[in-house]
Amino acid sequence: MGLGQAVFDFNGSGKLELSLKAGDVIFLLRRVNADWLEGTVKDRIGIFPESFVKIIKPLPESDSDEEGRASKKKGGAQGSYSCLRCYLLEPEGIDTRDLCVEEDFTIQPSYSDLLARMRDVFKIEDIALNYRDPEGDLVRIMDDEDVTLMVRESKSQGSNVKRPVNQFPWELHVTRTNYLSVYNTEY
Repeated sequence: MGLGQAVFDFNGSGKLELSLKAGDVIFLLRRVNADWLEGTVKDRIGIFPESFVKIIKPLPESDSDEEGRASKKKGGAQGSYSCLRCYLLEPEGIDTRDLCVEEDFTIQPSYSDLLARMRDVFKIEDIALNYRDPEGDLVRIMDDEDVTLMVRESKSQGSNVKRPVNQFPWELHVTRTNYLSVYNTEY
C-alpha cells in the first residue's frame, strides 16, 4: 500500500471518484492508469487524479498496471510513514486533519514536538493539546508525562477502535488555551 497527501481540493463527480480536501492523507490502493489512482480517505474509497496528490510512499510495482509503471518515477520517499488524526475543537465546529509524519507509529513524540506540529498544522499559536480518556472526557496535556499517559491509555483501548495499520493509536484534540467549556467539570 502506498501513501499520499492531497495538495489541492478535488471534487469528485459520481460514485467512483473520491473527493479530496487539501491536507487529506490518502492510503493508495492501486494505479488505475498513468494519471489516476485509487485510494481511501476516512473509510471512503474511490479514484482521483494523481496530479492532486503528493506521493509520500509510492505504490509497490505489483499494485500498478503496465501503463502506470511507465510514468512512475524511480526512487521516491523511503522510510516509515504514519498518520496522526487530530481535531481542532472550536465553538463553530470541529476541523479534522490527518497528519502524515515520517516516523514509525510506535515512536512516542515529545510534548514540545506535538505542540509545534499542531501550531503548524492549524496555524494558531495559542493552543492546548488534549486527548480523550477511557470515559470520553478531554484531558489537557501539559508535559511529556501526560503524553506517556495518553499513549498508554490509548493502547489499552486501541482494540475497540478500528484504525488503519499505520495510524497512531491515539488522537490529538486541539483547543485554544482559553476555550475551557470543552472540559467535563462535573464529578
